[in-house]
Amino acid sequence: MQFIWKAAKQAYTEKDWRDFVFFSANVQHLLGIHQLGIQQNLHREVINFSVRQAEMDPAKFKFDDKSFRLSPPERPQVILSFHFGYYRAVPAFLVQRGYKLCIPVTKEVMIGQIKYDEELLGGQWEEQVLFLEAGDPYLFFKLRRQMDLGYHIFCYLDGGGYAVKDFPPQKLSEIPFLNGHIKINRGILHMAFLLQKNITVLIAKITEQNKPIGISTLSHWFANWFPSARQFTDYYSRIIYDDFEEAVLESPEAWEAWLYLHRIMLPSSDESAWPIASRVISFSIKGKQLLLDKFTYRSYVFPGTIF
Repeated sequence: MQFIWKAAKQAYTEKDWRDFVFFSANVQHLLGIHQLGIQQNLHREVINFSVRQAEMDPAKFKFDDKSFRLSPPERPQVILSFHFGYYRAVPAFLVQRGYKLCIPVTKEVMIGQIKYDEELLGGQWEEQVLFLEAGDPYLFFKLRRQMDLGYHIFCYLDGGGYAVKDFPPQKLSEIPFLNGHIKINRGILHMAFLLQKNITVLIAKITEQNKPIGISTLSHWFANWFPSARQFTDYYSRIIYDDFEEAVLESPEAWEAWLYLHRIMLPSSDESAWPIASRVISFSIKGKQLLLDKFTYRSYVFPGTIF
């Protein structure tokens, strides 16, 4: 077998190559891209855009909201988004328009996010943004209380520190997405149904330099259209990701989650579409050489001499 990645890995640090290896598996499952060179180009584009959007000066946010659809600030609902495009602009857009946001986040990212929002929103953030720990067993009741006080729930669906742990008896569910399948957490949708609140999905697409950031509505639904939580979460989760597919295919480099999908959504696809030459790849960690099966995400330790 000819390992076509042996020369390519020489241009990376150990950590950067390890990150690329899992990125490679993610895009092979969902985009069907097996050519190493194309994967490397997309990897660079994703990282470059991630850095660019993170470093964007909040003072330069100019919003074009002609196409968005949302309940007024005084009517709390569940607002969802993805780590796509200028995603940090979405909560800024909402706060600037008078919305109060309750955001479930993991404990690990809460401190950093508070600091970022201080810089992004100035004095507005303390009065309009409230963070709750995503792992709190009483999260549902706290969210309900805050909605009664006029807060909208805001959450990113694709993880990255913004998440609602699944609400029993729901578990991770596999749904079709792009060329394969992903596993999603439907906890926030289940909560929305129990709260009987409307749901809107917003995204901030890529725009030309110095142009306003376009905030657009990806989906908008009413929880009371469905007789049960199961039917609602089954149907609506597919609708959301069907709509999101179009945005990802249009600008795949704008989806930051390519870098960590294997940790939160575990992509999968048809094994028959995987030639063996593009299925295995090596990486190193702490001096150990491992061989990754990109189809299963399983890694195997091998003696260094085999390489």
